[in-house]
Amino acid sequence: MKLSILNQLGKIKVLGEFTSENALEVKAHFNYLLDHYEEVVMCLAGVTSMDNVGLEVMQIIHNKAVKRSKVLFVLGKRNEKVFNLMHNHNLSYIFRNDY
Repeated sequence: MKLSILNQLGKIKVLGEFTSENALEVKAHFNYLLDHYEEVVMCLAGVTSMDNVGLEVMQIIHNKAVKRSKVLFVLGKRNEKVFNLMHNHNLSYIFRNDY
């Protein structure tokens, strides 16, 4: 499945394959959002697969938000594929429960 990024009522949903083929698209999109908004909500519930490049992009996005004192809510903890991969790479702290 190809990657899609949708804005649904302020929640930015990433759908499909978050892999090296399209990770730069996700990075560019969220860089723009973090440059222009104080709070960004990212939902990974619709991600069907993620590879190491996708993990790196998530780390970059998170680091940018922290560095610029932006609020980044990453949702999708129930997506077992994504959560397990992020947990195995010690990145599960990125997910937020308090949105």
